[in-house]
Amino acid sequence: MISHLIISNYKSIGIAEFKMRKLTLFSGTNSSGKSSAIQALLLAVDNISTSEGERNLRTTYLPVMSFNESRNYITNAKEYGVKIFCGDENADMQFLPKDEQFIATTVRQTGTLPEEVFNQQKNIFHLSAIRSGDLGSPKMNPNPDSNPLGNKGEFIIDYYHGHMKEILQPSLVAYNEIKTLEGQVNYWLQRLTGYTLTVSSLGSEYLVRYISAEGKSLHPYNVGTGVNFVAETLIVCLSSRLGSTVIIENPEIHLHPSAQADMLDFLVAIANAGIQVIIESHSDHFFNGIRRSLKTRKIDREDVSVYNFKKESGLTISEEVELSQEGGIMNYIPGMFEQFDIDLDAILM
Repeated sequence: MISHLIISNYKSIGIAEFKMRKLTLFSGTNSSGKSSAIQALLLAVDNISTSEGERNLRTTYLPVMSFNESRNYITNAKEYGVKIFCGDENADMQFLPKDEQFIATTVRQTGTLPEEVFNQQKNIFHLSAIRSGDLGSPKMNPNPDSNPLGNKGEFIIDYYHGHMKEILQPSLVAYNEIKTLEGQVNYWLQRLTGYTLTVSSLGSEYLVRYISAEGKSLHPYNVGTGVNFVAETLIVCLSSRLGSTVIIENPEIHLHPSAQADMLDFLVAIANAGIQVIIESHSDHFFNGIRRSLKTRKIDREDVSVYNFKKESGLTISEEVELSQEGGIMNYIPGMFEQFDIDLDAILM
């Protein structure tokens, strides 16, 4: 697992340090740098190697961007970097211009991490906020070994179909009657949405249907995008190996507040099972759900990190939110999840 992350001069970030624990939440206003922090981590994962040295930039998770687009132009940075710690080991990735026009990028790595820690096909999974819209008949993955989920989750169903009969590790089993991936996905999906999921092969495509509590078979378009997003999140998290990392952008999208709280409970369970969960979210329900989970002892304080992002003079400021085991906020940060109180005050005036 990632234990510490340092980002320097990437996009709006000047310098930012993060303690990465079992469950880490990045929150804050729009365009405050949350996505940039996630992108910097993914860029490092794309380019990390088991050996030190220089190499050309590689991109899998992110679109190809010029060095000038990626550097911090406010600080006029001539390079940007990402340093990743896994316990006592670390790898320092520096990204430098390869030409005078600041277009191509060279990567220089100092230090290494074991291959099993950062094998992106096996131990790093990323769920983007922008996902495939092909819900009814998802395609088979032509390159399952190199990109098992696809860049926008377009091959999640393919991955699920190939692994759904596998028995999960005991720590991931919440329902003992059916210990397969399929059984656990449907246990959580029914608990969170009221539906179960069926997937069958149709040659080069898959037939995906949701089964209602009354037994009716429904096309994915007829259950709402939120149910599909929940199913994808469940599949990815429950498919992950213990010790791996799942990065989820905006898991609250299309979800009712009560479903957001339920999803947070699931992610806490996944973190406790031994899979690191990194969340980017605007949801106060996620933030308060973490506080509730601390209060109810569903997760320990030392296993949680929460960071609030904001912009000052164009630069990202990230500040750790200090929480107690009772769910209290030890360092109040102005502007953090205040809108409910602001609206309530206006109503009661």
